[in-house]
Amino acid sequence: MVEFRKFMDIKAIEDRLSKFIYELENEDRLVRVGLKDVAETANIYRKYKDLFTKEKLEQIKTQLGKRSSVDILERIYFTLAGSFMGLELSPDEDKITTYFSKAKVRVNGEEIAYFQISPRISKETLYQKREKYDDEGTKVVAKINPKKLMLLNDEIKLIESLGFSSYLDFFSKAKKLEYAKFYAIVNKVKKDTDKIWQKVIAGVSRETLGRSFKNIRSCHLVYLRSMSQFDNYYPKDKVVDIFLKWTHDIGLFDLLDSIKIDDVDRPKKNPRAVCYWPMPPTEVHLVIKPIGGEQDFEAMFHEGGHALHGAAIDEKLPYTFKTLAHSNALTETYAFILEDLVFDGEFLTNYLNVSAFTGNKIRQQAYFVNLMMLRRYLGKFSYEYQMFAKGGLKQGPSLYKENLDNTTGFVHRRENWLVDMDSGFYSADYLRAWIAGAQIKDYLVKKFGKRWFLNKKAGDFLRKLYTRGVQDEVEDVVKRFGYRPWDTSFLIRGYLQVLLKS
Repeated sequence: MVEFRKFMDIKAIEDRLSKFIYELENEDRLVRVGLKDVAETANIYRKYKDLFTKEKLEQIKTQLGKRSSVDILERIYFTLAGSFMGLELSPDEDKITTYFSKAKVRVNGEEIAYFQISPRISKETLYQKREKYDDEGTKVVAKINPKKLMLLNDEIKLIESLGFSSYLDFFSKAKKLEYAKFYAIVNKVKKDTDKIWQKVIAGVSRETLGRSFKNIRSCHLVYLRSMSQFDNYYPKDKVVDIFLKWTHDIGLFDLLDSIKIDDVDRPKKNPRAVCYWPMPPTEVHLVIKPIGGEQDFEAMFHEGGHALHGAAIDEKLPYTFKTLAHSNALTETYAFILEDLVFDGEFLTNYLNVSAFTGNKIRQQAYFVNLMMLRRYLGKFSYEYQMFAKGGLKQGPSLYKENLDNTTGFVHRRENWLVDMDSGFYSADYLRAWIAGAQIKDYLVKKFGKRWFLNKKAGDFLRKLYTRGVQDEVEDVVKRFGYRPWDTSFLIRGYLQVLLKS
């Protein structure tokens, strides 16, 4: 009985979880940034394995209806449940992570690391060479697919062993989201943007790719995303400095004391920017690998949104409300709001000395890229939802290609169905953030004006949001500001105004 009470001491659980998460986040970061070749998260899971047992999970479950701190217990339960699975799956996950970090390809006689393929494609002006990079990268993915599929099957079995009926059931309860209802919203956004997308992609394909938009492989989406024609306006060596200057101007500079920025270019460093919160608010890591161009600034401000959020969290909050979110939609919303600054005309004039004429051109191109990525994530979520709701894993490759092809218009390769799947319906978190971000940006403009990003009162407003950690869901936040959750009209209006105003 003493042992049971000791376990049910929430603060004690939080303390031990915080140590586990701290070690796990830093291990993942070291491999991702190219400072370690071999991932060893399995050792960390084993070190804390006493936390991740079915018995402990059942003990927490029995308390859910008896304690006033139900929300905290639910978050702890699903965190431990995820770690229970991680304990079993981490050895194979480590092997896959290590495989990608060590993988190399040869293109036109040159050997490069797998993680250099995407940056190369994004800046490669030759159409055929982009496809050669893609061909070699696909071989790397295809080789590891059987292990990734086995890992996903094992994850589903573990979920079912905990009493959940399916992968979808587990994450619906963990993230407190009715995915069937959200799927209807996704279909609405797709329908409402169909005509806009078809018109703009046809023009961009002719102007930038030099051909009609038919049978264009998805690797060219990476090139279009980079906005290479505007690279000169986004100097690689200024990306961090401008972010620092902006935080000073809006009154958030003090938060940088807790944020470690890693912008070092290492060959084995994953090019996808990321932010880690091993111990918010005192230790936050922002990782970026600048390659030159607008995409660097987007990544810097997006991850900067995550970083400032983590660094501003109220130290007095329970650990659970600092770190253990039901979903990532809230922090992704804060990230999107800052990311969108880098193609705002007023921002460009103030920080990059770009003329109003050029700023408008950049804004139009950026809204195209934003819509392109939105459509991609609409396709990703639709594929994932259909597969886990009814299709089954055997239908995965075909559902992936069907949904991504139909939503984006680009031709996708079935081999990418697993490497392009974000665990736990993270695609839905992004889409929720897209919708809510448009609503909160509308509020910021109405309250502080178009140049809100230079207003220290707006900085105070953001700081107050950030201090609440992850205790809110983004739909609750927009409701407090008078908006209806999942009201997509603000999102759609932005695309209509910028892309079809002519």
